[in-house]
Amino acid sequence: MNSVIDRLLNGQFDNIERTLSFSLPRLELNIKPGEVCEGSFIIYGPKDKVVQGLISTSELRMQVLTADFSGYEYEVGFRFDGTGLSAGDVIKGEFSVISNQGEYQLPFVVNVEISHVMSSMGPIRNMFHFVNLAKTDWDEARKLFYSDEFIDVFQENESGFESLYRGLSSVPMSEANMEEFLISIKKKQPISYIPDRTEIVIDNPTAVSEHTVMLSRNGWGYTRVEVEFDGDFLSTDSLDLTDSDFIGNNCFFKFRVDASLLHEGNNFGLITFRTPYMEVKIPVTAKVNLGLEHLSSIQMEKKKLIVELVKLYEDFRFKKIGSRDWLSESGKLVNRMNAVDAKDPAFRLYTAQYLITASRVSEGKWILDQMKPVLEEEYPDDDTLYCYYLYLTTLVERDEYATNEVSRMMEGIFSRNSDSWRIAWLLLYISEEYANSPTSRWVLMEQQFQDGCRSPIIFIEALNLMFESPTLLTKASEFELQTLAYGVKKGVLQQNLIDQIVYIGSRERGYNEKLCKILMACYQTNPDKITLEAICSLLIKGNRTDPESFEWYALGVEEELHITRLYEYYMAAIYLDEDGMLPCEISKMVLMFFSYQSNLDYEKNAILYRYLHEHRDEYPDIYDSYRLQIEKYLVEQVDKGRINKDLGYLYKNLLTRQMVDASNADKVLRILYSNEIRTDNKRMTKVIVVYDKLEKEVEYPLAGGVAYVPLYGSDYSVFLADADDNRFAEGIPFINSKLMLVGQLASYATPYIQKGSESVELFLCDIEKNSYTITMENVGRFRELASDPKIRSICRKHIRESLIRFYYENNFERQLAEYMDEVTMEDLGTADRSTMFELMVMSGNYDKAYKLVHRFGTHKLDPRIVMRLFGRLMDNESLENTEDNAKIAWYAFSHAKYDEQLLTFLAANYSGTVKEMRDLWKTANNLSVDVFELSKRILTQILYTGAHIGDKIALFRSYVEKSGGGDELERAFLAKSANDYFVDNMVTDSYVFERIATLSKEGVELLDVCRMAYLRSFTEANHVGLKPDKEIVKDFLKRLLDQNVYFSFFMYYQNELPQMGQFCDKSIIEYRTTPGTKCIVHYISSEDENEEYKTAPMQEMYRGIYDASFILFFGEQIQYYITEENYNGRGEKLTESGAISKNDIVQETIVGRYSIINDIMIGKTLQDYDTVDRLLSEYYRKRFMTNKLFRML
Repeated sequence: MNSVIDRLLNGQFDNIERTLSFSLPRLELNIKPGEVCEGSFIIYGPKDKVVQGLISTSELRMQVLTADFSGYEYEVGFRFDGTGLSAGDVIKGEFSVISNQGEYQLPFVVNVEISHVMSSMGPIRNMFHFVNLAKTDWDEARKLFYSDEFIDVFQENESGFESLYRGLSSVPMSEANMEEFLISIKKKQPISYIPDRTEIVIDNPTAVSEHTVMLSRNGWGYTRVEVEFDGDFLSTDSLDLTDSDFIGNNCFFKFRVDASLLHEGNNFGLITFRTPYMEVKIPVTAKVNLGLEHLSSIQMEKKKLIVELVKLYEDFRFKKIGSRDWLSESGKLVNRMNAVDAKDPAFRLYTAQYLITASRVSEGKWILDQMKPVLEEEYPDDDTLYCYYLYLTTLVERDEYATNEVSRMMEGIFSRNSDSWRIAWLLLYISEEYANSPTSRWVLMEQQFQDGCRSPIIFIEALNLMFESPTLLTKASEFELQTLAYGVKKGVLQQNLIDQIVYIGSRERGYNEKLCKILMACYQTNPDKITLEAICSLLIKGNRTDPESFEWYALGVEEELHITRLYEYYMAAIYLDEDGMLPCEISKMVLMFFSYQSNLDYEKNAILYRYLHEHRDEYPDIYDSYRLQIEKYLVEQVDKGRINKDLGYLYKNLLTRQMVDASNADKVLRILYSNEIRTDNKRMTKVIVVYDKLEKEVEYPLAGGVAYVPLYGSDYSVFLADADDNRFAEGIPFINSKLMLVGQLASYATPYIQKGSESVELFLCDIEKNSYTITMENVGRFRELASDPKIRSICRKHIRESLIRFYYENNFERQLAEYMDEVTMEDLGTADRSTMFELMVMSGNYDKAYKLVHRFGTHKLDPRIVMRLFGRLMDNESLENTEDNAKIAWYAFSHAKYDEQLLTFLAANYSGTVKEMRDLWKTANNLSVDVFELSKRILTQILYTGAHIGDKIALFRSYVEKSGGGDELERAFLAKSANDYFVDNMVTDSYVFERIATLSKEGVELLDVCRMAYLRSFTEANHVGLKPDKEIVKDFLKRLLDQNVYFSFFMYYQNELPQMGQFCDKSIIEYRTTPGTKCIVHYISSEDENEEYKTAPMQEMYRGIYDASFILFFGEQIQYYITEENYNGRGEKLTESGAISKNDIVQETIVGRYSIINDIMIGKTLQDYDTVDRLLSEYYRKRFMTNKLFRML
């Protein structure tokens, strides 16, 4: 660049028109985080000129591969290092081109892309795009969902889905879990399935028949339907329906019915279509008709009539109706039977019995006589009908001998049919043995029961026996219990029998469920303490602690029954309803009973103690007696880590700081943050919690649909999972209940937790505040956490950064240095790295801070901290004068952050564009920083590039004042300024001409262009202020005239030198064009209209300035035009035309013959003939004297 001074001093000036262009107006790069990118752009310059220069960048990350360039077409290579940049970062800067064709800045923008996963539909930028892909191509979406890149799909406002995604993507390629993810983020609804019918009825299936149900699918997504059959006769090939089973949105599900597994009549089954989100049940009824054996409608009607007849008899025996009503209604039923089937033998016998009972014996006898041959011929094997016939004959005869004979015959038949309860029942009324012995009757009924008889007739007879003789009830066997249960059902138990039941119940050694229910029914019939005592005792023997048993215990306590362990079972059975409320108030007697000691289960104790605490104002004395017991209980439960809603209440209200120590602090923490997870879905086996800040998920088993899960903070997702690890965040409903409000209780445990898994849990609690608050008390714990592999690396990084800030703020220099060494700067994001840089500088780690900024650039660094760093490095004299350091310092200055040290460094080392350095010069100069070298660089660059700035003269003046003037730079600057003014007609400050005069006086050699510019400057109308130095003017004129160089403005100086007289009769045409061009002027006088144009070559006086002179008198005019020869190789070219005349009237100071003739012409024009005569006389006199005095040699 300095060579420009020599060129200017040698008179080699460049044209003012300088231009470069670029292959692109703006460079824009899109890179991935950490990517190193290379590229290029092209600089175009004029082909007919030497083009050269330097290229630099404002950004340290952007490196120009070759800083120097030359040639009219040059490809500039660059490399951008994106190491350590974060997604979303935008780096802006400029390429600065400093050339002999001017200064240029090519802006560049580097966008660090937010990663987008690519798919067949294009980039997946957000969840909306992903859902569209899933709708179009489920399999591709599934592969993408389980890819490592999918996490980048989440936008900032979707970051809350991350833990949800981590939990649902942990089972590779699970379609069900992806479906649940989409449902949980509310991007789709679960698929619903609609069958084409709500009930299936199949008549008389044969062999193995196949049937079809059309199942319509409504929605999109993962398709899997589990099929379940209830009914052995139902079967199918597959119990799983998937997408392949659907044609479009319809599945034609085929199932089979195996007729061999059906029984006569209606066979009921059920087909269940089940997904995690819905359940469709279709009842199946297979009706079987076994041909001739199938009951007809008449047979069904006959059976109904028989049932009605039995019910009527039942009411009669239990005295619900009288004999008259019974007989009347029975007659009606018999008539209906005969109307249905008059030939049915049983119906005929029923009719005979009715007639006999109604005292119409002869009619009844006639029927019996008619039926005897029928039974013998048509029903010879039906012993039951025959015995019935025999029984009815005894009602007709009423003869003891006949009755005994019939009894003997029936006993013989019964011996062959001992399992026939009907014959046995008839024997009860005809056999003398049974008629006179209730015990024998009882034994007979019991035997029939054991043989499988469950007819109401047996129970009616047995109950009536017990009514007559309650002492028959001596034990609680199955027969007795069934009979009593029948009596309870019919509501016919009598008090004498109830007393016996209570007696039996009180003597029962073990628990008997059926007996207990019977006793409960007895109590409802007749409430009394004895029965209640028997019930409670029996429940206690059965160890019953269910809600039903509590109601009885509560009655027992209310009645103040004296039963061993009644109070214990009262509390053991007490329960909470769905709203967490007790079924009743706890008895004061119970409260007093447990005031000394309670051996109840911990859950029941929690209920007891909570109730007492809530009612402490009502029972102050009792509460005081419990206080130590409750405190001891709480400590035990803490040690065992137990929690439920009642314990949560007790912890919140009664836990004290004294109960917490190092041995149980971890358990206290888990208890305080425990939640109850409850679900009704029995398929769920575990609860899974995924924390945003932990590497691994945490599992808890579900027991009875309930799990107690500690949930710390708020950054987590909770899932239910089944045995196949299908997970659900929303699809399976569950209740997540917080068991207690933590409040200040956490502070009881915090001081004791410094390491281990408990430290991690405490850390999760603190996260809710979105900060990593480190104090003197927890710094040790955070040191452990910083290296705990259970915590995700991003969190460990934040912990280390927080530790560094804590060490800095508390002057822990050794620890600070250690942790700074542990931080990998490449792993930090842009914002974190900026924070780290600040901490390094503020803590005095200047070398580390300098390496960081030198490696990663100044993007988003605090310029104040950069300024501070440079100041400290300069104090330590450890800052090298390099271009990169100058860029870093310029970053602070460009953001208006500077001090005297920074300005001193920049003034000595920064090289940018002229405008940038001008701004630096002004600021530094105002702060009295030495800017001499900076001024020199700026002036040199102005000369090299031709750049223009408004403060150029101020810069030049400052430089001259400090340099003393006269050096090569000043001479080159003056030459360039003079050339710009004289050749390119640029406005030039008068200080330039002042310096030209000063240097000339001092004998400093100047270029001719300086002289030309100086002389011309005083001839212009806008010239003010500076007056020309006559000696200098004469010197400059003489030097130029000696070189035969003259210009039209020389006429201004006609009186300064005798030699100037040669111009008094001249009119000069001045023409400007490209230097070295051959210019011809073609002219013709206005008085010679018939003559041709004459030609004359124009003389190049200085760099493209051409002159041609003519002698014209007042009133004369010539027309002219100018041509340039060999213009671009195409011969002459007309470039300018015009006219020149002598019409001005001036006061001439040099009196010569030309002036006299010119004045004569003026006088003639003005008709001033006296003046004309005088001038003519003067002209002749001078001509005579000249001829006499001057002769040719």
